[in-house]
Amino acid sequence: MAHDTARSSATPADHLQAYGGIIIVVALSIIVGGLFGSIALGLASGFVPADSPVAAAFSTAAQFIGFGAVGLGYLAVRDEWDLIRLERPTRRDMLWVGGGLLALFAVYLAGSAVMSALGIESGDSVLAQQGEANPVYFLYLTVITILLVGPAEELIFRGIAYGELRRLWGPIPAIIGSSAVFASIHVWSFSGDGAIISLLMVFILGSVLAAIYERSGNLVVVAVAHGLFNAVQFVASYLSVTGLL
Repeated sequence: MAHDTARSSATPADHLQAYGGIIIVVALSIIVGGLFGSIALGLASGFVPADSPVAAAFSTAAQFIGFGAVGLGYLAVRDEWDLIRLERPTRRDMLWVGGGLLALFAVYLAGSAVMSALGIESGDSVLAQQGEANPVYFLYLTVITILLVGPAEELIFRGIAYGELRRLWGPIPAIIGSSAVFASIHVWSFSGDGAIISLLMVFILGSVLAAIYERSGNLVVVAVAHGLFNAVQFVASYLSVTGLL
């Protein structure tokens, strides 16, 4: 199948199609996701205050529905369903989810420890700022990230971006390239002097997810691991902000 080996005889047209496809699907994801989010916020504003956590959660959910729609549309239009590796989860996959989750937290905590030891500060998270103003937003995000964020982002960045690059170059270059793309779309997620450091962490975590996808061979594994990783952080943030932790 197309995802099993890199193309040893890829033509310039193959490269152009792959790189162009990645640029198009990521750009459309941002545009369509933003449009869906804005429409959802407008609709929610008819029932609750526009600055309420419910409206923000509704908008965020719609944004990632837009992400997923673009990814599925890309695969359908190009009839490239074999670009992604998607299977019914097995017990082995559940072990990969658990191991992947542990690997993500190990890398995250190790990175945080190194930063702390060196006196390096990370950037200010936009989501954290929103959650600190309305802590219940973190709880809404916990559900949204498992059901929508994990699956949608993994479809775009590991399923499509990684899949396209792997087909041309093989696993290692694909891990690096797709993780760079993944980090680049988070540029608006952080502010302050440490924003670059936070983006570097996103790149590293993206690389871990890509490696898990490569080894497990199932997009469901990284979608679930990604969603749970974010969810644990959102719950911890809620407990911290509310003084329960």
